[in-house]
Amino acid sequence: MEKLQLGIVEYINCWPVHYGVDYKKIDINADITAGPPAELNEMFLRGEIDITPISAIEYARNFDDCYILPDLAIASDGPVGSLFLFSELEIEELNGKVVALPKDSRTTVALLKILLKRYYQVDVEYITCEQDLDHMLDVADAALLIGDPALDGYVENLNSNLNITDLGRAWKGFTGLKMVYAIWVIRKEFAEKNPELVDEISDKLLKSKKLGLQEFELLADRAAKEMDIPREIALRYFESLRYDFNESYQEGVMKYFTDAYELELVEEKPELNIWGEGNERG
Repeated sequence: MEKLQLGIVEYINCWPVHYGVDYKKIDINADITAGPPAELNEMFLRGEIDITPISAIEYARNFDDCYILPDLAIASDGPVGSLFLFSELEIEELNGKVVALPKDSRTTVALLKILLKRYYQVDVEYITCEQDLDHMLDVADAALLIGDPALDGYVENLNSNLNITDLGRAWKGFTGLKMVYAIWVIRKEFAEKNPELVDEISDKLLKSKKLGLQEFELLADRAAKEMDIPREIALRYFESLRYDFNESYQEGVMKYFTDAYELELVEEKPELNIWGEGNERG
């Protein structure tokens, strides 16, 4: 049996799912690689990692090569608290302006493009930068931050004159649907060779998530200490996130995929290949 290669995203939005592993309450026999989402996405697509959270848009582009592990996602039902567009202008005033995008995000970049083009109906020029809000706003009229830098930017600019738009809130407002940003996937080739191991790991990750969802207070304390952000903001952030992938979340992500397809951000609209739902094992 092959040794499992497990990817863990370093952003705090994954802490609840990885809680059982991080705090030695769940034993997973795997080599663990930690990194930012885009890096883990690339490693997964090169076959260097077997299981990892992958951005929803990258799943859409590679759905034939992987299975989705059941009921594991990073999602929101409204505000998400770590995906913000910062601008001195109102979004409706951005037509013809420049928007700076982060290098290490794909789902959120696609979500912003969908929101601006389809729902706010503005056309903008995009440039790509490191996640440094001051620099981004020096070279562009608006800046998208994701993950931990977005949390920092939000805290630092709460009382500033910047307009701060939560993309999860905007998606919910326009579509009425939940938004899925990342899902846990496993390489199809590995899964079909090691079905019992996949079942075992899937079960352990679900147990790890269940434990983590009961420890938001502890995780908020940790975030406040490690990231130097107010504890109440960290706690509110964890409470705003969702980690399920039931039918209502699947409906939301399929709407996102449809919009992405119609705006030519993906070549075809994907199917949701969920492990254990009709796929062959062994």
